[in-house]
Order: sequence, then structure tokens, then C-alpha cells
Amino acid sequence: MIVDLAMLALPEISDQVTSRPEHELVVCCSRTQVSEQKAARIKALLEKEIDWEYLYCFARRHSVLSLLYLQLSTIAPFSVPPEELSRLKDYYQKNAGRNLYLTNELVRILKDFALAGIEAIPYKGPALAVSAYGNLELRRFVDLDIMVRKADVSQAKELLIAQGYCCGTAWTSTQQSLLLRSQHNLTLSREQGRMIVELHWEVAPELFATSFQAERLWDRLEPISLNNLTVRSLSPEDLFLSLCVHGSKHLWTRLAWICDVAEILRTQRDLDWTALCTQARLTGTARMMFLGLYLANCLFDAPLPVELKKRVLSDETIAALAQEVAVALFSGTEPALPTLRQSFGFNIRLRQTWRLRARYCRFLFKPTDGDLGAVKLPASLTFAYYIMRPLRLLRAERERRLTSG
Repeated sequence: MIVDLAMLALPEISDQVTSRPEHELVVCCSRTQVSEQKAARIKALLEKEIDWEYLYCFARRHSVLSLLYLQLSTIAPFSVPPEELSRLKDYYQKNAGRNLYLTNELVRILKDFALAGIEAIPYKGPALAVSAYGNLELRRFVDLDIMVRKADVSQAKELLIAQGYCCGTAWTSTQQSLLLRSQHNLTLSREQGRMIVELHWEVAPELFATSFQAERLWDRLEPISLNNLTVRSLSPEDLFLSLCVHGSKHLWTRLAWICDVAEILRTQRDLDWTALCTQARLTGTARMMFLGLYLANCLFDAPLPVELKKRVLSDETIAALAQEVAVALFSGTEPALPTLRQSFGFNIRLRQTWRLRARYCRFLFKPTDGDLGAVKLPASLTFAYYIMRPLRLLRAERERRLTSG
């Protein structure tokens, strides 16, 4: 049973939220359901002196402008300057139109894949908007994530290329084989980069998170409807845990990713927590999941089972990591990109055993598409990509410091 007892409330990270009224206003509005208490708080905040340009840019940074417009136009439209409400409405309508365009393209690709005998899973994007928000218009997405079996990647890629998509780099057979082993997706685009498809064969790199080997997901797929087409997508449990892993991988630097977790917790009240906790524990992603739960509860009042709250509270590292996330989240209108040291330290603390930390260190040495695109090496020198990887990371960090300094 889901309850929310005050005595079990997670420690808040409110200092960052309330550092500016614009921050708190965005947090209060970034949800599909607003309680009477939150609605009253939104009205009170609108009585303060709001920097509307900052508010707009901050919400845009975190990809929650559509939710901001929804709640402001519903709760207190006359408290918002008409020109600002019109600006938000214009964004909302353009985003809704683009989302519909992208969803139509996704449905077309899925149909073409099916005709070619390729089973595919729509992942994140439109599928997440429907599953978590119940409305395509309320979540911003800029690309289409599609998962296929690893054995079908080459055929799926060629089919997309035949439809006008292209890879940023023309991979050799050796490079593509290495990419399939070391990474979990490749990117194709068309229309000068305005239409992007990320073709996945795993949810996350195997060395980053071991819980999402794709073959385990296919047996648990559930039907959803996209533009009147019934397709199979991730089960609520697999979707939830994958979002926690994705957010952790990117240090939760965007409020929208935490919104996703919170909305699933609201809409999927019958999640199998026993199975989820067992899977997270066995695969070393428990702290990633608990951090996602902590952030969703503290920022968006997402409901948690009492026993789960106790387990989250028992891990002091989670609270420390959440504070770091909050500082970065509310750092202004531009993303606070983590340094290499910050990213490494964050990810090391996400892992509770030395074995898992060692796996993460191995993950850092796995070459990416950027490494492969930098230089073409013959098959006999493939090992050199693993040497180049840390050197390129260090060079990128040095260039970043020179640019920011």
C-alpha cells in the first residue's frame, strides 16, 4: 500500500529549490497533477517579483516548459503577464506539433521494421509520454529511441539508410563490430539533423549497468497505443528502472528526467516492488534506483511505499548524492556540466561494491562512436581504440577547462 507518513518523509533539498522563486515555481508546476496545497503555493509565488525571462530559460533548460504552461494556464492565468503566457502557449503548441510529427515518423518506422521481419521496441520519447504522462503534448523529446535485437542492428540500420537516414560516420565492418560490443546504441539522422533516430540494442552499456541486457526485456513487453497503432514496449518495471539508470548515467542534470520517474510512480501504482528491488540488488543498480526515488519524492512529492522509504533513508550516500544533484540542477539557465573528476566520483559512489566500481572503470575505457569516428584503424590495431579513449577524455577535459577558465 502506498502511504506518505510525515515521520518517514525524506530529508528535503529545499534550499536549492527556494533559492529563487522561479526555481520553486518550475518545480511546483512540473507535474501533471497539482494538489490544492501546491496550487495555493503557485498562486503565492506569482505574487512575488518574477524574472520571466529567467523562468522561461530555466524551464527550457530542463525541458519542462510544456508542463509549466499547462499548470500556469490552468491555475492562475490572470497572474501571468499576457505576453509571457502567450510565449509559453506558442512553445506548447509548437512542441505538440513536433511531437505529433515525430510520433508519426516512429509509427512509420515501426511498420516498416515489422514488414522486414524486425521486431522493435519504442523506447522513451512518444512511448514514455503516453505511458507516464498520458499525453504526447506534455513531454519534450527531440529524437526517437528504438530498440532492436543485436542480430537485427545491421538490417535495421540499412533500412533506415534506405529511407534517407545516415550515420555521422561511415563505419567499417571492424568498427561496427567493435561498436556493437562496446556501446548500446548508434545515432542516425536526416533533414540536416532535425530528425534523429537512436537505434538501441541495449538500454545501457553492459559495463555501466548489467540489469538491462535486451534479451531479458523481450519476454516482459506490454502493449501500448501510439497513434492508434498497438505496439509492444517496456513493462512499467523495466521502464522505471531503465529511467533511473539513464538519469544516474547523466548525473540527473535535467529536471525532466526526474519528472519522468515521478509520473511513473503516480500512474503505475501497482509496480512490483519486490521484483524491482531484487533485480536492482542482483544487478548492482539499487543505489541508482534509490537515488531516482529520493529525487522524485523530494522534488515532486512522488508517493513511495513506507518500507521502500526506510530503505532509501538507510543509505546516507543517497542523500549526499541528491544534494550534489540539486546544486547542479538549480545552477541557473545553462547546464552545469560536470568535470571528469565530478562525473567519476559520482558514478563510483553510485556503486556499492568494489566489483561494480571496477566494472565502471572498465566501462570508461570502452571506445565510443566518437572515438571510432576520430580515426579509422585496421582490424589488427583495434586495441588502440582502448588506449585512445582515456587520452581523448583527458584532452576534452583540458579543453573544457581552458574554455570555461
